[in-house]
Amino acid sequence: MRIGIAGLGQMGSAMARRLLAQGHDLTVYNRSTGPAAEFAAMGATVASDLQTLAAKVEMVFTVVSDSADVEAVVLGKGGLLSGAHADSLIIDCSTIDPQVSLKVGNAVRQAGFRMIDAPIGGRPAQAEHGKLTFMVGALPEDLERARPVLEQLGSRVVFCGAPSMGITMKVVNNLLSQSIQLMDLEAMALGMKAGLKPEVMLEVLTSTAADNAPLRTRLPESVLNGKYAPGFSAQLAHKDQGLGHTLAARLGVPLFTLGQARQIYSIALSQGLGQGPSEIVAKVLEQLADVELRFTQPPRP
Repeated sequence: MRIGIAGLGQMGSAMARRLLAQGHDLTVYNRSTGPAAEFAAMGATVASDLQTLAAKVEMVFTVVSDSADVEAVVLGKGGLLSGAHADSLIIDCSTIDPQVSLKVGNAVRQAGFRMIDAPIGGRPAQAEHGKLTFMVGALPEDLERARPVLEQLGSRVVFCGAPSMGITMKVVNNLLSQSIQLMDLEAMALGMKAGLKPEVMLEVLTSTAADNAPLRTRLPESVLNGKYAPGFSAQLAHKDQGLGHTLAARLGVPLFTLGQARQIYSIALSQGLGQGPSEIVAKVLEQLADVELRFTQPPRP
């Protein structure tokens, strides 16, 4: 299939490598030319602009940072809509305001073309192995057209409902997952300040009702080893939590438990930590609690 990707950040690049490995005719576009050069060397076509990208492919994934980017990429002058044709399907994988997603999707559909929102759960490494989760908001017939390709990229494709419901699900997911991670870090700081060893805490917490994914992944792999490898950034986490708070305010839903996490991320950004992975907020808690979140001995395999 002739497939395009607009946006070659960490996730877009990982998806591009997976699609090439699956044998698709891939065309890519990125605002800066550097990332695209890698894929030209791998056999992909590099589009000079978004209009050309849309005209060349049957299906185009957009993987960009925020609401304004999606509007510009799809609806802006020379954007994807200007190059759309009868077979065009736009699949937006970005995490943005659900209202903006609905607005952009409606504009595409009113112009006679097709668009679905399919934000992603997972990391770039999972994309390269076809293990992502897609949360899809779509007209059913549009999802069925996209499904074969989504299933090459992901092990789970969840139909969340009508257009914009996929991105709504992603906003809720990220608000919860990032808050859980921060609660894990606070609990770890409390226990270690009281004298508990982190390896003991992990053994207990991962075997009780307190168990959750960050306890098994980002804390032991990153924070407690002091190795903050590039990943989903604190800056993007802060943005996503803002989307969750905006959604809650719009709907009149209180966030008693989920409402405070963003403040810690705000402090992290003010300290210049925004480009680090989301778990880098541990450094803020270390300062506030005067405790170092590190293993005291290597964890048992």
